[in-house]
Amino acid sequence: MKNLSLLILAFSFFIALPSYSNAIYEKNNFMKMRDRFQRIDTNGDGLLSKDEMMSAHSDRIDKIFINFDKNNDSKLSKKELRALRYELRKRINKFRNDESK
Repeated sequence: MKNLSLLILAFSFFIALPSYSNAIYEKNNFMKMRDRFQRIDTNGDGLLSKDEMMSAHSDRIDKIFINFDKNNDSKLSKKELRALRYELRKRINKFRNDESK
């Protein structure tokens, strides 16, 4: 029983450790999530409706088409999708590099 208690204690410690490792990052992340939530919650009721979520994502989709639909046919070709994928990978790698500093 003692060994099991020690195992549970050690396991709990390792699970909790990352949350204490960078308090500033966690606070900034929470603030960003809260700001994003408030931006999407257009009626201010503290809840996200399906319409609010659809609207938030349609804005993103519109931006994707504005930036990557080079021939303005309202369709993304394989070439345009490759460009989009390349740009997303670049942004993810930059984010990871910035985060590891």
